[in-house]
Amino acid sequence: MIPTSNSSGSLSWHELTASSSKEAMVFYSQVFGWQFKTIVVADAPYHIIINNGVDIGGIAQSPAPAMPSNWTGYITVKNVDEVADKAHELGANILFGPEDIIGIGRFCWLKDPQGAIIAAISYIDADK
Repeated sequence: MIPTSNSSGSLSWHELTASSSKEAMVFYSQVFGWQFKTIVVADAPYHIIINNGVDIGGIAQSPAPAMPSNWTGYITVKNVDEVADKAHELGANILFGPEDIIGIGRFCWLKDPQGAIIAAISYIDADK
């Protein structure tokens, strides 16, 4: 998994949490020509989206299939823990994390004061 940007503050990854990851992969491969590479993250399959040879995002099976499928953007940050603390201080709800993704970095999901969900991620190799 290689982010599209390591620049702090940039949108670097797009992730679909799908009620059916298999159906989503069929749909998006036919609509956009995307290809997929499956890896295992936290003991579950994770499907990396590949567009013209570039990893641009991922598709994960929803842990709650009754919930609607949704896309989440990941913003690259230098320190995800500081971002989570600041976001919480400014009225956001931290929905998940901060938590490590082995070999990739550290991330959290937050809901801003207006109710929109976004993720922040610090990549291991962001400063290299």
